[in-house]
Amino acid sequence: MFAKRNSITLAAIWLILLLVGIFLYVKDTRRLVEAMHQKVTLSTKLESSQHEIARLKGIEDEHSKLSQLWHSMPKKIVSADEPSFSLSYFNWIMTRYRLVVDFDFELNQIKQLDSYTKYVYTLNGESAYGEILRLIWHITHEPILYRINSIRLNSTGDPQLLSFSIELEGYAMNDELEIAEFSELSPASYASLPVQHDIFAPIIKPKPKIVVAEAPKLPPKLPGQIDVELASLQAVTSNSIFIADPGNGVKELKVGDAVYLGRLVRIDTQRNEAEFRITKFGKTQRITLGINYRK
Repeated sequence: MFAKRNSITLAAIWLILLLVGIFLYVKDTRRLVEAMHQKVTLSTKLESSQHEIARLKGIEDEHSKLSQLWHSMPKKIVSADEPSFSLSYFNWIMTRYRLVVDFDFELNQIKQLDSYTKYVYTLNGESAYGEILRLIWHITHEPILYRINSIRLNSTGDPQLLSFSIELEGYAMNDELEIAEFSELSPASYASLPVQHDIFAPIIKPKPKIVVAEAPKLPPKLPGQIDVELASLQAVTSNSIFIADPGNGVKELKVGDAVYLGRLVRIDTQRNEAEFRITKFGKTQRITLGINYRK
C-alpha cells in the first residue's frame, strides 16, 4: 500500500515537473521567437539607416560642390531685400572705384517666378562719358548678375557731361541665401578699364587760337601838356610854379592843374619843390620836382 502511494506521489511529482518544463519551454520559445523578430526588425532598420546615412552624405557632398561652384561662378544671384539691395550695391560700386556719377534709381517692375524674382530698374543721371563707360563695365564684370536691356546717352549744355538712362534687370532668389558683405562675393580679377574715345567729342577738333597779348599803351599826349618825367622845375612862387618841358617851353602851373597822366597836387615854397600825382598803367605814384633835381 505504501509502495503504491509512493508510486502515485512520484508520478504526480514527475507530472508537475513535466508541466513546468513544458511551460518554461513554451515561454522561452516565445521569447526566442520575439528576439529573432526584433533582430530582423533592427537589422532592417539598421540597413535602412545606413542607406539614409549614405543618402545624407551624398546630399552633403552635393551641397558642398554646389556651394563651391556658387562661390567660383563669375555671376551670382542672391536672396536679398530688393530694391534696397541693388541701390546699396550700385553705391558700393561708385565708392569702391571712385566713380563720379550723379544718378537717380527707379524700380519699374517686379515679376515673381518659380525660384526667383525679377526686378526691372532704371538708372538716370549725368556724368562724363568715361565715367559712364566705367559704371557699365563694372556692373557687367562685378559678381552680382544684372542684365542691361538698354542704354541711352544724350548731350547736355555742358560739353563735359552727358545725360544717361540705363534700364537693367536684377534677380533675387526666393530662398534664404543671404550675404553679409559684398566683399564675400569674391569678384574675379581683371585689368583696369582702358581709356575709351568719347564718341560725343568732335572728330576734327578746332585748332586752338593763339592770342598774343599786346603791350599796354599809354594815352596820347595832348598838345601843350607837360610831361613831368621829362620836365624840370624852373621857379616857385607863393601860389604857382614855372616848369619847362622840351617842346613846350616854360609854362606856369597852379595846384590842381593837369599835366600828362596826372596833375599838380602841392607846392612847397620853403623847399622850392612841387609834387605831382601821376597814374600810369593803373598804378599811381608821386613825383617831386625841385630846382635842378627830382625825387
